[in-house]
Amino acid sequence: MPEPTHRSLLVVDVENSESLTNVQVEAMRTTLYRIIDGAIQEIEKSVAQEDRGDGAMLVLDIPVLDVLDRVVGAMLAGVREHNGAAGPMNWLRVRIAVHEGYVGRDAKGWSSDAVTATFRMNDAKPVKYALERATRADAVVVASDSVFSGLVRHGYRDSVTPDEYRSVTVPSKGGDRRIWIRVPGYPEPPLPPTELTAPTRTDGPAAGSNTARPGGERATVHAANFIGGNAVVGTQVGRDNINRGS
Repeated sequence: MPEPTHRSLLVVDVENSESLTNVQVEAMRTTLYRIIDGAIQEIEKSVAQEDRGDGAMLVLDIPVLDVLDRVVGAMLAGVREHNGAAGPMNWLRVRIAVHEGYVGRDAKGWSSDAVTATFRMNDAKPVKYALERATRADAVVVASDSVFSGLVRHGYRDSVTPDEYRSVTVPSKGGDRRIWIRVPGYPEPPLPPTELTAPTRTDGPAAGSNTARPGGERATVHAANFIGGNAVVGTQVGRDNINRGS
């Protein structure tokens, strides 16, 4: 068995992809992979990709701080660019999880407990909840506790700061894990009210409150069209079609 190697890990997944038809999934994948390819074009030789149908895993031979800065930053810019052209009724919204650790590779692909942890972070209920409630957001980003504590919280780069992150604890077979959630464009992520969150600073809003919706206003989210390229091909649930109460 080959010895493991240390790598940065990124998992990206599209919100509500299970509601799409096969034709819609094909259009969604075209858009998603265009965004991924654009984000890694300068470091392509340092990246291994594994397809996940409605998302992808990237195994990167670059420092995780570069992943958060360059790769995640480029992905967020790509999603924003697509959504700006498509309009709010046709948005693509994604969950992005970032971790690091030792991984092994065989003929079938990459595996390790670090890989498993990255997928579970991306699929965690508070992460899905944050994106669902942040109706004007393009994405949610989640970092492992080791990545946040070792790098993000120290503010080594102006583009990777701890201000918007909040932590939650999620269960796992190996014991509870702490993860850190950020919704770009929001001062803090809208988290489930039962979650005990830890703010990254003491001079901001109370942890767990949804400051992006003043006055406690709640949104009703409806189905919306998804655009692949220049053609409207169907519907995607979870867009920013808001029915405001009086």
